[in-house]
Amino acid sequence: MRVLSKLVLTVIFGGLLLGLGSLLFFPALSNLTLFIEPGTLSTPLQLRTLAYPSKIYDAQGNLLYVMQGNGYRIPITLAQVPTNVINAVLDVEDHTFYQHGPIDLKSIARALSADVSGGTILEGGSTITQQLVKNTILTPQRTLSRKIQEAIDSYRIEGQFTKSQILQKYLNTVYFGDGAYGIGAAAKTYFNLSVDKLSTAQAALLAILIEDPSGNDPFLHPANALARRNVALDQMVQYNDLTQAQANQDKLEALPQVSYRPQVSAPSTFVQEVINRILTSPKYLILGSSQNQRLQALNSDGLQIYTTLNSKYEAEAQAAVKKIVPNTNGKYTAALVSMDPSTGAVEALVSGNPSHGYGGYDVVTGRGGTGRQPGSSFKPIVLAALLQQGYSPSDIIDGTGPCQFVIPNVKPSPYIVHNAEPGYGLMTITKATADSVNCAYVRLGVNLGDNNIVNMAHIMGVTSPLTAVPSIAIGSEDVTPLEMAEVYSTLADNGIRHTPYFTTKILDPNGKTLIQTSSPGVRVLSAQNVEVEDQVMQAVVQYGTGTAAAIPGREIAGKTGTTDNFTDGWFNGFTPQLETAVWMGDPAGSVPMTDVGGIPVYGGTYPAEIWHAYMSQALAGLPIVNFPPPNPALIPPGKFIVPIDSPGAITTPPTTSTTTTTLPAESSPGTTGTTSASGSVTTTTISTTGTTTPSVTGTGPGSG
Repeated sequence: MRVLSKLVLTVIFGGLLLGLGSLLFFPALSNLTLFIEPGTLSTPLQLRTLAYPSKIYDAQGNLLYVMQGNGYRIPITLAQVPTNVINAVLDVEDHTFYQHGPIDLKSIARALSADVSGGTILEGGSTITQQLVKNTILTPQRTLSRKIQEAIDSYRIEGQFTKSQILQKYLNTVYFGDGAYGIGAAAKTYFNLSVDKLSTAQAALLAILIEDPSGNDPFLHPANALARRNVALDQMVQYNDLTQAQANQDKLEALPQVSYRPQVSAPSTFVQEVINRILTSPKYLILGSSQNQRLQALNSDGLQIYTTLNSKYEAEAQAAVKKIVPNTNGKYTAALVSMDPSTGAVEALVSGNPSHGYGGYDVVTGRGGTGRQPGSSFKPIVLAALLQQGYSPSDIIDGTGPCQFVIPNVKPSPYIVHNAEPGYGLMTITKATADSVNCAYVRLGVNLGDNNIVNMAHIMGVTSPLTAVPSIAIGSEDVTPLEMAEVYSTLADNGIRHTPYFTTKILDPNGKTLIQTSSPGVRVLSAQNVEVEDQVMQAVVQYGTGTAAAIPGREIAGKTGTTDNFTDGWFNGFTPQLETAVWMGDPAGSVPMTDVGGIPVYGGTYPAEIWHAYMSQALAGLPIVNFPPPNPALIPPGKFIVPIDSPGAITTPPTTSTTTTTLPAESSPGTTGTTSASGSVTTTTISTTGTTTPSVTGTGPGSG
């Protein structure tokens, strides 16, 4: 019965062959409207674009990640394929490919005859041209009409491309199993070799995988794969492409035991941020107008994406975090972001949330969550606003604490601020910054005007929404480490702000530049004011709260930050060549760090130590560069900052300007106030005029 069924099929296909033969041997019949629409033969066919994964590289050109959404592919040219590999594929799939036309009637007849008689010949009835049409133009459905269309399109394709062009396209298209599309990927997957290094036995195995990738899988069905490979070697002998002695020797070669296909693993945090930005930023619209189109481009267009990542810095950052953060079973972690302040290139990133996964919360960028309170590491923004308004680092302010502020219609009331240690009394702004004295800075903020602080934060790089409340002066508003890195980089580059970026260029598969990225920068602060501020921030590291960050022989500027109940610890610092922001806490929420490794976590403890460990390594190969000194003649003389309720105090500060030489205002816009002493707590009452002040949160312990 089985033989009878095959004979019937032979008769049916014989009739089909006669019809197709008429089309091929009598071109005049090719205009029959039954098969071909008028004019289609002269219209070039469009083959489906092959899906090649995009590759993401670091700044030094090292491969970081391969997008593999649509299979594994390594494109090759026919010139890269050695003769023994070509012979193996042709002898198994289409021996007379270069001699026959689009359809080989003899091959079809031979395949049908072998099928009926149960022969072992491997060569099938479809030519390589037909297989290319099936893989790149038609759908996989098996119908008579589709088979006729396949024949017609094969005829058209051979009028459009040379035989060698068709073979190259075929070798890049055909599926070899185990996720490998094309012979380049197959050589790497099964043997971890480039295609030009394949032996004849290896080439024969790949050839028989085309016929049946699943049934001939050497990992799942090694016995069948071995038998079919040896038949292929015999067939190469039959076609005089191999001697029998060579074939016998090749049959002794073992099959591969493991797959070398690159594993599809989760991208690193840095790579994930690159992907996220490509999908969401308008800068990448050239890759597609929608996120789905851009994701398809990443998975299929073979893009070459070069990033700003310095893999050496990244490894050193990871090592510093691992070394310094005590083992808390993952509860408390650290985030780090490092960027070149002169360009905005982000060179290292540790997310601060090792288990964040795809689409999860990344502390550095705030993606998937929110920012964190920066505590006293926000004070350099206040200092920049003070200097812009004409304040001097030698100005005297009362730092006595605790202090409290009564704000109508705001809870809690009174708003109480603590210093890390009580007292302090009168001090310069430089001393208040170095020792991170909260009461001094909240008073400075009230005198300056909290709206001016918000404006300065946005000018320097903070994009998160901020509320103008007194506590903002000591970092009560959520921001991200990446935003703070941009703020501090502005100070590192002498007042020029560079927007952080993660990719330098994106090329198409042919090397054509599609996107070139840079951040030329814009001056937002005067060089003189920044030079003054950098001097003040060096004092933090020299003798203030950030001494743990000091690197012998280098000038370091930075600021510590600690929030209320020790829930967040920060150290942000820089040299002229490199800026780094470090955060430590619980990524799951604001959890007190009162006992981590036996100590409460201030910004000057583990965060400053992480910064020191990382920056010592990162800067080791860079020359020592000092900060440019300010012009002392342009620094206003020190004065006592008059409380806002004193007689003759200015009640409306001047508008924000880039350069300031006038004395500062001593109260915030639209406010008046009275200050009184209650025991050891200094109370300032602030009355608003027609404004509503949001709730105050995040008083902070004030150590910095």
